[in-house]
Amino acid sequence: LSRKHADVLNICERLDFQGVRICFVAQGIDSSDEKFQFMLHARGMIDEFFLVDTARRVHRGMEGLVERGLHTGGRCYGYGRQENRDGVRLVIEESKAAVVRRIFTLYAGGHSLKRVTKKLNREGVLSPQPQRGRLERSWSPGAIRTILLNERYRGKLVWNRKRKIRNPETGRRVFRARPESEWLRREAPELRIVSPELWDRVQERFKFVRSRYGAKTKADGSRARPGLAHEWNAIGSRYLFSGILRCGQCGANMNIVTGAGKRAYSKYGCPSHHFRGTCKNGLTERSDILEERLLHALQQQVLRQEVIDYTVQKFEAELKAKLDNVSGELEVMRKRKQRLESEIGRLVEGLAAGTDSRPAESVMAAISQREQEIRSITDKLLDAKPESLDAKLKDIRQFVVSRLADLRTLLNADVPTAKAEILRHVDKIDLVPVEVGGERFFMASGEWDLLGGYPSTKSVGAGGRS
Repeated sequence: LSRKHADVLNICERLDFQGVRICFVAQGIDSSDEKFQFMLHARGMIDEFFLVDTARRVHRGMEGLVERGLHTGGRCYGYGRQENRDGVRLVIEESKAAVVRRIFTLYAGGHSLKRVTKKLNREGVLSPQPQRGRLERSWSPGAIRTILLNERYRGKLVWNRKRKIRNPETGRRVFRARPESEWLRREAPELRIVSPELWDRVQERFKFVRSRYGAKTKADGSRARPGLAHEWNAIGSRYLFSGILRCGQCGANMNIVTGAGKRAYSKYGCPSHHFRGTCKNGLTERSDILEERLLHALQQQVLRQEVIDYTVQKFEAELKAKLDNVSGELEVMRKRKQRLESEIGRLVEGLAAGTDSRPAESVMAAISQREQEIRSITDKLLDAKPESLDAKLKDIRQFVVSRLADLRTLLNADVPTAKAEILRHVDKIDLVPVEVGGERFFMASGEWDLLGGYPSTKSVGAGGRS
């Protein structure tokens, strides 16, 4: 009658009320028998236990497939199925893998999810499958996001993240997340499509986008704004400094507040003044002029050679000062190295004389472990020498110079790439309206991270104010 015992009891009760006799042939149960209710409940309990045990055995079998590197079912874009004697394995389909790599590269380079989606659809790149109820195959931002977060593309399998439960009202099965302690992880280098470096760049940008544009929560627990797709859509804006500029008087994000049509000049302004009237900053500035001035000032005042020299010199002084403070730790490492060398000598003598009661394999393993620790200590001691430090500082200087040369090139590239690069160095730029000789204009200031990370996800490093 039903897979669910509660439904069976309900149906039997309704049929009995209508005077209908029920016979369960396979189980030998008849509703005319006085023991019918007892037998019905007992058989229902047995069936429930059987279903639970079957589900447990199936889950254990699937876990065994994962442990052996076999596929447990389902489709994943970029891979095909290969049936072998021991089961089904996934293999990389290079034509689709190239699309996956391109998606990762585009997003890491500053394209938003929506921009990547439109680019693939415009070029006619087929999506994994058509959406339900639609005839054409097209990409969506959700599909792009799912690909960018799938650890299989970096050569790692994560299984048992979700479980299925049945909704008692609709009868449909829904997914529920399992605690991370129940996840099964396995290295699968044969399935790697994107490099570890590219994967880290994408996840770093995801982290930054969440911290800057993600959903905010008020003290009462309500959401302050809708998150990634909030009304200004700054991360995918075609304006270079949208989402970076702040009003120096009220702290609101400066946006294009007027002239966004085809025949008018778009202008940056404070939305709290133009749309709410709560800020006194009514100054607006053409976007093309403001962006040109900011880029020019940035390259002339922050990216000049004197800033590089000053930053590296400060870094060198701080590093040497810290090394002076760890002289005591270096002495401890030297003594530890001498003690390890003595222990190795005793182990070798005992092994040669046959006086050590442990198996030879165990003694050799102990010797190897101590030798490895000695090598590690030696490397640290060598790194602390003045000549090694000078060589590293020389490498750092070369890295900074090449990084800034690349930055100047990127600032003149397309808007998404340039914006993504700027966001690696600056968290915000404050615009304060000033008036000199009857002319009103914005005075810009902000902290600049010279080497470039994502300022919203870490403390601001060495840099300068512009």
